[in-house]
Amino acid sequence: MTLNRIVAAEMLPRLRLRLQFADGFAGIAALADTVRIGGVLGAIGDHPESFRILEGGRAVVWTDADGDEIDLCADALRLLAEGAAVRAAE
Repeated sequence: MTLNRIVAAEMLPRLRLRLQFADGFAGIAALADTVRIGGVLGAIGDHPESFRILEGGRAVVWTDADGDEIDLCADALRLLAEGAAVRAAE
């Protein structure tokens, strides 16, 4: 099993995260629905551009106002990005 690893990420308008993966796949993960869930995930919407890629590329991490980390794993982000690519192709 190959692990998804993120090598680059850029926040775009409307809470969309452009991602580049180590295997060459590039896509955009729409995070607006995720942020609307609220709770700890809502903190992503407070400062969406303030993220970092976790060492090893296995997650993207945001830090909330309390200093707690909110992370989205590379596998989940890959699924979001692949789903968006399929919908765009239809």
